[in-house]
Amino acid sequence: MLSKLILGIILTIFIITLGLIVTGNTASAGLPMLAGFIGLALYGYVNSTFKPMSFTFWVFAFLIAAMYYPFLFTHWGFNTKVLVIPMLQLIMFGMGTKLSVSDFKAELKQPKGIILGAIMAFTIMPILGLLVVSMFDFSPEIAVGIILIGCCPGGAASNVMVFLAKGNVALSVSVTTITTIITPIVTPLLMKLLAGQFIEISFLKMMLSSFNLIIVPIAAGLVCNKILYGNVPWLKKDSHVLGIVLLVVLLLLVVISVPFPEGLSILKPGLILGLVLTAVVSLTKVLVKRFNGPEDWMDRILPSLSMFSILLFVTIVVALNRDKLLAVGLLLVAASAIHNTLGFILGYYGSRALGLSIQDSRTLSIEVALKNGGLGMGLALEALGSANAALAPIVFGKWMNISGSAIANYWRDKPIHNASSVE
Repeated sequence: MLSKLILGIILTIFIITLGLIVTGNTASAGLPMLAGFIGLALYGYVNSTFKPMSFTFWVFAFLIAAMYYPFLFTHWGFNTKVLVIPMLQLIMFGMGTKLSVSDFKAELKQPKGIILGAIMAFTIMPILGLLVVSMFDFSPEIAVGIILIGCCPGGAASNVMVFLAKGNVALSVSVTTITTIITPIVTPLLMKLLAGQFIEISFLKMMLSSFNLIIVPIAAGLVCNKILYGNVPWLKKDSHVLGIVLLVVLLLLVVISVPFPEGLSILKPGLILGLVLTAVVSLTKVLVKRFNGPEDWMDRILPSLSMFSILLFVTIVVALNRDKLLAVGLLLVAASAIHNTLGFILGYYGSRALGLSIQDSRTLSIEVALKNGGLGMGLALEALGSANAALAPIVFGKWMNISGSAIANYWRDKPIHNASSVE
């Protein structure tokens, strides 16, 4: 009864919001709209049906706050733009701590799905991006952003959606991992070929930016995974782990004090953050053990930390680009919807045509269509130095939360009869 009452109040809030928008009072709709999405996010904690959507509702709540009250997120005594790249690196670090070849052994023995998934991820969406750009009269920088999101690998959202769609999760994670690792080479190359006609693209700068945003934090995550969960006997002794802390701190001091060549200086912030995280994780392992804390402390903390990083990352970028988003928002939503939908269709039927099962075809459809919007934003800001280019990844990232949830729920209710059947 209480659950229904709460849901009724939330629906009433949205009806009031809709009324304000319809009557032309859009400026006054911010507060009730924000309250409605916060209500839905919290409602997920008391209603299991809404629980998988809670984080999505939090994302929308923060986006609304960023659009209506951008001043809350742009200056905290300093320009919050400096937090954008470290937040993205922290997300990638979290991904690195979860990587293990043993999880993918079955898929690696039959790599057809992984290879086809990687090829389709880096061909279908980049080409579709070029097609979508030709359909709209966007400025060169925004056009580059649309192509950029197509050239990015899949994100963690794709793995969640594959799970909900009853797809092949191991294949999804494998494709996401492989495409993410080869991104520093493939994405700059594709951008040079497809987007060089719009603005000047530096292959080397984008490649180094990709290493800074992806490889360095993931490598730090892999090291931390070994320190925490490795079976090497000497890692069981606190004195040895503290020795690692000392070594990492010394390396950190060297990295901070030694000037990097101009071309490689872009890697310095990532190395510093990676070394700091490695030292913190190693020291925490010793402290947790001394005070008899839970061995899986990192697994407990990291999901919440990653979600907070995603929220903060997206909110700050939206707040900083709020006026530009208002100017081109609806057109970008349309472009993102076309781009994303065609990705789902071609990813699925392309996989079926190549002989993959329905389950694997669902998986690769999602892997092709859902991109790492956060990485797209990071590359636009750091490698291209363009806030306008970051707008497309912002809008695409939010749109794919909606489309991905919709197709996952649709497929979840459609049984997979056998590998040769046709949906």
